[in-house]
Amino acid sequence: MAFKFNVEKAKREKIAVKIALMSPSGGGKSFSALRLATGMVNEMKQSDTLNGTNGKILFANTEGPRGRYYANEFEYDIVDLEPPYSPELFTDLINYATESKYSVLIIDSSSAEWEGRGGCLELQQQAGGKYQDWKFITPRHDKFIDTMAYSPIHIIATMKGKDQYEVDKDERGRVSVKKLGVGASQRNGFEFYFTTTFNIDRDSHMAKCEKDNTHIFERSGATILDESYGEKIIKWANSGEAENITSKRFAEKENAKPSESVNELDETIDKIGSLARALVEIGISKKQIADVVSSKFIVNGKPSANYNAITDVNVAKEVLANLESLKN
Repeated sequence: MAFKFNVEKAKREKIAVKIALMSPSGGGKSFSALRLATGMVNEMKQSDTLNGTNGKILFANTEGPRGRYYANEFEYDIVDLEPPYSPELFTDLINYATESKYSVLIIDSSSAEWEGRGGCLELQQQAGGKYQDWKFITPRHDKFIDTMAYSPIHIIATMKGKDQYEVDKDERGRVSVKKLGVGASQRNGFEFYFTTTFNIDRDSHMAKCEKDNTHIFERSGATILDESYGEKIIKWANSGEAENITSKRFAEKENAKPSESVNELDETIDKIGSLARALVEIGISKKQIADVVSSKFIVNGKPSANYNAITDVNVAKEVLANLESLKN
């Protein structure tokens, strides 16, 4: 029997590291990310390992003015991400940062892709809110994960911690309530796609390493993440003897622009929703609108009026065109 496997001696590749920082609000995720990224860029410049990148940090901001709080302490470019926080927005962000030759991308915060306005949780509700409706959303979320995991750019992604409160009593009997971060506000298991994952304490700002493929943090205990750790991470990432073939293969597979059609689909669905609301305001009944949608959208052999679940851009365009005709 002929097996089609290509077996070769394993070689340690140079790595585009992915770092996750989890913490409740106020834990210092953004500040820690900027310190790490600054150390990473400094080491890349010092060791002449920019590898064709521009030696700059791109800070992708979903937190309003907070993204500029530290502009007088660190050097970085910033891009403000606006809702809807669809998975495709974050996929495009990574591809943009890669094509623009940034050395490090900070995503602050990746929780928006999951629980933010227009994120996966809201998309699933718009698709019907049933468990089976995840079949429309999960592939889009997985695309974001794959793009992040295999892209040839160093990424630091912050995540809001799931809040839990603990009642504490000191030796004098005084009671205080402490806010803890337990896991991340993202899909379960999301944090394990990273090279290294940290949970940062809100009060002390000390980072505890939850997962470490670098071996740098195995015996360090809780620590303040500073520039020196960013430098160590890059030294480890560049210690491989072979080039990063995994990222190269992924980029070739994606053919440079992987999500244009998905973005066009999102834009068309947004137009359908906007037009549907406008039609209701001018007196067109919801039943008429539903009939138009279901005449073009078939799910499991049955007409469906749930336009948010459309996955074919051409179907979405036909629905939009038919709705346009209702204006006359």
